[in-house]
Amino acid sequence: MTKPESKQRVQSSSNNNIGAHSFEDMKNMLRKIFDDTVNGTEQCNMRALTETILAMAKIAKILRQQGKSKGEDSSRVILRRLLLIKDMKPNRNMFQFFAGASMDIIREFDERHLSNLAYAYALIDYVPEFDDGIDLFDHITMNAVDVKAEFIPQGIFNMAWAYATVGKPHAVLFEAMGDQVVAFEYLGGFRPQALSNTLWAYSKAGVNHPQLFQKVAKHVVESDSLDRFKSQDISNMVWAYATADVPHAKLFQRVANHIVASDSLDRFYPQDLAITVWAFATASVHHSKLFEKVANNIVGQDNLDRFKPQEISNIMWAYAKASFNNPRLFEKMASHIVESDSLDRFDPQAFSNIVWAYSAAGVRHPKLFQKVANHIVDSKSLDRFDPQALANLLWSYATMGITDKQLFSSFVPTAAKLIDSYTNQGLANIAWAYAAADVDAPILFNAHFINKCVEKGSGFEIEHYRQLHQWHLWQTKEKSNSRLPVDFQERCYDIFISEEPTVSKLQDDVVAQLSYIGLDPKEEVIMESGYRIDALVEVNGKQVCIEVDGLSHLIGKNRSPLGITILKRRQVPSIDGIELVSVPHWDWQKIVNDKKKKQESLRNLLSLKSDNE
Repeated sequence: MTKPESKQRVQSSSNNNIGAHSFEDMKNMLRKIFDDTVNGTEQCNMRALTETILAMAKIAKILRQQGKSKGEDSSRVILRRLLLIKDMKPNRNMFQFFAGASMDIIREFDERHLSNLAYAYALIDYVPEFDDGIDLFDHITMNAVDVKAEFIPQGIFNMAWAYATVGKPHAVLFEAMGDQVVAFEYLGGFRPQALSNTLWAYSKAGVNHPQLFQKVAKHVVESDSLDRFKSQDISNMVWAYATADVPHAKLFQRVANHIVASDSLDRFYPQDLAITVWAFATASVHHSKLFEKVANNIVGQDNLDRFKPQEISNIMWAYAKASFNNPRLFEKMASHIVESDSLDRFDPQAFSNIVWAYSAAGVRHPKLFQKVANHIVDSKSLDRFDPQALANLLWSYATMGITDKQLFSSFVPTAAKLIDSYTNQGLANIAWAYAAADVDAPILFNAHFINKCVEKGSGFEIEHYRQLHQWHLWQTKEKSNSRLPVDFQERCYDIFISEEPTVSKLQDDVVAQLSYIGLDPKEEVIMESGYRIDALVEVNGKQVCIEVDGLSHLIGKNRSPLGITILKRRQVPSIDGIELVSVPHWDWQKIVNDKKKKQESLRNLLSLKSDNE
C-alpha cells in the first residue's frame, strides 16, 4: 500500500495576464527576483535560507500536482519554467545550489531549521548529493545527532515524514526522536495529523520503536474524544500499526467505536475507507459493526466513480481477509467493474486482489471474472504480473470453478518465465490451478519445474503437498507428462490420504438410505488415486462412487461446482475407472423428512428398479 496523499484543493485562475505586464515582462521580473535571491545566499542566515528553500519547494510541489493546462496564467507558466524541468521534476541545478549553500552554514542550524530543510527537500522528493559521497539528509542527521537536537512536536513530524518520504531511514535519528516522544509527559502538543503522520513515517521507514507506538496508543485511547482526528489522520494511524505489526486491540477498538458512532462517513474519502478496513483486516482485528458501517456507506453511494482501482481492490481484499461477507457490497463492487467502459486503470495486483477476494469469500460472480479475464487477455500485458499476483489470480479462477481456457493458455509463457521466483505456495497454486483447469502446459511443467519442487520440498506445507499430488495425477495419469520423483510422490500421496474425514449428518442419512434400498455401502473408501469417497456401492455388477455434495462443494445460485469438486469428479472416473455420481444437498433437503422419496431418489440416480416394479 502506498502512502495516502494529502487532499489539497488548489483553485486555478483563468486570467492569462497580470495587470499591463506582458509575458516577457513577467518572466524578466521573476527571473531577476530569483537571480537576486540566489546571489544573496551568502548573506542569508539559516532562517532566511530555509524559508526561501521551503517556499520554493512548496510552490514546486503545487505546480507538479496541478500539471499543465490550457489557458493558465502567465505567472504559473514562468514559475514552472524556473522551478521545474521538462518532465515536471524539480530544477535540480537550482535546488542543488541551495543545498550547497545550506552546507556552508549547516553547523549554525538549530532543530527547527534542520527539520524544515529536510521537509522542504522531501516535498519535491529530491536528495542532493555532494562530492564527498554524503547526501544532504546524511548531513542533517549527523548534525542533529551531534547537537543532540531536542525537536518540538512539529519538528519531529517534519523530520520523520521527510526521511520516510525520500527513503532515508536513519535508525539512530529515528530512535532519538522516538525516545523524545516517549519522554514527553503529555502528547497534547501534537496535532492529530502530526501524531498519525509520525507513526506513518516510522512504519514506512521500517523503523521499529514499540515504546513510541505504545505511548501514542495510550494517548489516543485515553483521549476524551477523537473528533479532532480527520478521516486521513485515522486511516494513517491504523495503517501504521498494522504495517509495523504492533498489536494494540484497545486502540483499534477505540477507533472503530468512533467511526461506528459517527452520524455519517461522508467525510471519509474512498482512500480513507480503503486504508482503514485494510488495516483492521491486516491486524486481524475483527469489528463487525465497523465493516458493516463502511459497507453500508459504499453500497449507499450512487456510483463508485470516485473509487480508484487500488482502493476497490484493498477494500475487497480486506472484507475477504476479515471473513466479513457483505453480499450487497460484493455485488456493488462487481457491478461497478463489469459496467466500466475500460479496465485500463487497474494494474495486475488490483486484478489479483479482487478475484482472490471473491474466491476467498466464496462469492461467485461469473460476469466479473469474465470481464477481468477478457481484459487481461486482450491487453497483452501478462508480463506485468509478478509471481504472486499471477499465482493468486489463476488459483482464484480455478478455485471458483471458472476455468477460462484462453486465460490459462495465455499465461503459460509468463508463468514459465517466473518459475525461479515463485514461493512454495505459488508453485503449488500454479500447479493445482492448471490441473483443475485441465489446460496442458508442457513448457511450464517440465524438468525445471520438477527440480524447483524438489528443491523447495522441505518448505511445503500440508496443503501444498495435497495440491501437488492432484497435479501429479493430472500429469501422469491424464496427460502422460512429467512426473515427480518417487520419494516425493510418496510423500505427497501419504499426506493426501492422511486427512481425517468429516462425516456430515447429510452423508450419514444418504448412507442409511442406501442400505435401506438393499445396497451395502462402504464408507470413506480411499481409492487407488488417493481420493476418499463418501460411499462405494455395487450396482448391477459394477462399482459406483457416491459423493454427497454439501455447501463446501458447490457455490452460487446455480450451484456450480468449485474447483476441488470439478477435479475430483474428473479424476476419479479417469484414473480409478469408476463412475462417480453426486447427491446434491439441495435436492436432499427438499425431501429430508420423506424416507420413501429419498430412497426413490437414490434408485433413480443409480438406475435401480423401484420396489413397485
